[in-house]
Amino acid sequence: MSDPLHLNLCGRVLLVTSRYGITELPRARVFVRAIADVVDHVYPKGRPSLLALEPLVSEQLTMLEAALRAVQNGSGPAKDAVLPVPEEQCIQEEPVPEPEEKSVARRKRKPLQQGESAVVVKSLEEKLRDEREPVQKLLKQDCVHAGLLDKKKAEAMVRSMLGKTPQEAEQNIVEQLRQILQDQVKAAIRRKSGPWCTPLAQEEMRKDIHGARSVKSILMLARQIRKEQLEWKKQNGKGGLRGLFG
Repeated sequence: MSDPLHLNLCGRVLLVTSRYGITELPRARVFVRAIADVVDHVYPKGRPSLLALEPLVSEQLTMLEAALRAVQNGSGPAKDAVLPVPEEQCIQEEPVPEPEEKSVARRKRKPLQQGESAVVVKSLEEKLRDEREPVQKLLKQDCVHAGLLDKKKAEAMVRSMLGKTPQEAEQNIVEQLRQILQDQVKAAIRRKSGPWCTPLAQEEMRKDIHGARSVKSILMLARQIRKEQLEWKKQNGKGGLRGLFG
């Protein structure tokens, strides 16, 4: 991270996040990247000096602290943490001579109404929420349908993602799903309702479960286990028994 802006942001973001118990560098980097994205959006043609960037950076750090405070207090995203980027902060490009036809067409475009802004920048909380959404959908729909979770447990896992980076939150959930899937396989082995009767097969299954690194990979493995069990029951005349995830 040799970029002067990123170096400046990293130290200042860590000062803010450490006040709310967040000291991990990977989590801080998520916020650093989000603020840098805002700066690049406001200054698309190149960043000015750090001194000129200070008002915008200070504003974003204030928004970050407000969002972290709201999460810590359990009140959700603070309203003050979602602030529009002032339109006057956007760098105006130098006018470029253009053909008369294009100039006339440009004048016919609908002007912005009062209160509208040409710049739409997502807040840090909105960025993190959008990144968490795919995993939350898998938990509430696919994992419930596959029998890994019930609706109450899925909702609890979704809530546990708040206040964490999407990567950290998913890793914690994957560890829980691994244990759930492992327990379901063990239960099937005890009932002798699956094709994993040998110690070697059971060890291979354990390795497969432990090797899953995402919610999606856990789901794929759970479906494959379900398929293997149904095929085994069909071959052994045990189709009347309840399935592994029944």
